[in-house]
Amino acid sequence: MKRLSWFWITICSIIIVIVFVSWQQFGNLSPSSRMLTEKEAAELVQERYQGEVTLLKLADQQYQIELEKQTKLYVIKLDAKSGKILSFDEGTKSTAPRPDSPVRVELPEEELKDIVLSTINGSLVSFEKVDTNQKPTYKAIVNEADKQTTIIVDAASGAILSITSSEIYPPLKTLTEDEVITIASSQVQGKVDDIWLDTEGGQTFYLVKIETNDDREATVQIHAITGNVLSVSWDDHRSDQNGRDDDD
Repeated sequence: MKRLSWFWITICSIIIVIVFVSWQQFGNLSPSSRMLTEKEAAELVQERYQGEVTLLKLADQQYQIELEKQTKLYVIKLDAKSGKILSFDEGTKSTAPRPDSPVRVELPEEELKDIVLSTINGSLVSFEKVDTNQKPTYKAIVNEADKQTTIIVDAASGAILSITSSEIYPPLKTLTEDEVITIASSQVQGKVDDIWLDTEGGQTFYLVKIETNDDREATVQIHAITGNVLSVSWDDHRSDQNGRDDDD
């Protein structure tokens, strides 16, 4: 009888140990017995949706989580015990700066212009605000004696971001009629009857008609910019008149 009692005591002890160990291993880690920590909830969402958790709040055993992914914001509700996603909605991304993001205060335009003109000594042609990679900047164009310079300046710090220059070519000047007449008279002696400007094949030239003392007429073609004589053509009125006299 005594041996039987010890047998049952041993069996009960083994059962108690098994129950205790099982509770330690499974009962304590059961989702229903404890809530996820904020870190666990954030890691779960970030791993599942590949984004950045920007806000996490716990209320009524639910985590409300804001997740930024690329350029969008998502609002997620997560069961704090089971880790189950209760809702997943696209939210509205706030344009207000985060508390840890410093606000960029821009310098006055006049101060930025002074910075530009202290860098390049010239005449300010234009000054306009541009956005480069969401960074406010100003684009200034400054003319010097023989070149034009484009400067990009940071609107907040006044730092010069880039400087590029190019040569300024003077506009091509067309000869005056008096200059053309002088050139034509050096080719044909006589009285200038007419002068006009013409363009053909992308080339601009003057045509000068001159009557000579022996009753001939010449047309001198002169390049309107270089002054080169391109051609001289003749119209012999004297020969025509002689022909008419013979007919009479």
